[in-house]
Amino acid sequence: MSFQDWLLNPSGLTPHGFCLSWAPGLVTLHAGSDAVIGIAYLSIPLALASFVNQRRDLQYGWVAYLFVAFIMACGATHLFSILTLWVPAYGVEGLVKAVTAILSIVTAGLLWPLIPKAVALPSAAQLSALNAQLRESEARVRQANLELEARVAERTAELLQSNLQLTEALAQRDLLLREVYHRVKNNLQTVDGLIVMQAQQLSDPPAKKALLSLRSRVFALGLVHQQLMGSDNLKTFDVEPFLRELSENIVEGGAGEEISLSVRAVPLKVGLDFAIPLGLLVTELVTNSLKHAFPDRRGAIDVILEHTDDATVALVVADNGGGEERAQRPVESARPALGTSIITGLVAQLKGTMEVRRENGTRSEIRVPAPVLS
Repeated sequence: MSFQDWLLNPSGLTPHGFCLSWAPGLVTLHAGSDAVIGIAYLSIPLALASFVNQRRDLQYGWVAYLFVAFIMACGATHLFSILTLWVPAYGVEGLVKAVTAILSIVTAGLLWPLIPKAVALPSAAQLSALNAQLRESEARVRQANLELEARVAERTAELLQSNLQLTEALAQRDLLLREVYHRVKNNLQTVDGLIVMQAQQLSDPPAKKALLSLRSRVFALGLVHQQLMGSDNLKTFDVEPFLRELSENIVEGGAGEEISLSVRAVPLKVGLDFAIPLGLLVTELVTNSLKHAFPDRRGAIDVILEHTDDATVALVVADNGGGEERAQRPVESARPALGTSIITGLVAQLKGTMEVRRENGTRSEIRVPAPVLS
């Protein structure tokens, strides 16, 4: 017997319909039932495969494909049952059943270990409850965000109001400081006018000279306040224009066009506490040069402010006047001159040192710590 005959027409075997005595009712019942079952078994796997393809987020979706293969094999057994009603193809039917048996064993073997894992998956009710909790949490977070935004807006408004009040206070402070500087400057100008009037009433030359020296010192004080009044921050100003105007005023008031003046200063911001003693030092030193260095009223005066290597600044006032004659004057006396006392006190106030050299004129160099601005 060939393999084909064994599959499709084994010898000595009769179709299944013979067992039913070819009764029309029974044959139709078996054939119709198997046809309907087979078609249904072929339709169910197609529906499962379509569902799994559309829901790729499912866990363990591969199990559905085992069911697809198993159910299709079951459907094939029913279709071959229809064939064996008329053809004794029991070999093919047996092979189909064997394949179905293998698929059923594999499916059952994989399904049982998978059941605890599938049971552990959250149910629809659990997922619904979890979604409700998430929505509630989201609502609370949204409400908290709204409250936080309201607090931030309120705090921002408070900060803006505080900044506005602070700006107004600073503006009032600046206005007050400018008014104070202006009033001090005006009062010093009044004092200057009184000094001039008093000097005009004096006939004693030394007394008149002393008042004019006092006038130079008052001008230095007034000039400091004028510079502060015109500065941006009302606390500091650049020292170079201050030294230049101060020196030019002294030279113009105490000499003539025969005395040349040179002022050189590094860019340096100074405040009130540094500018006043510095201005008075320049006033005293330049006045001394005008008084004692130029008998013939001719010469040159240099005013220099520069940085040094040891975190200090050096103020240099030098002239090319009669250094030899001035060197011959006694340097000690029972009572030092007022200008000398003022210079000594100002140098000490600035915590500096002073060196005087007389060679082809007089050079006074004062080294003081550089101003530290807060």
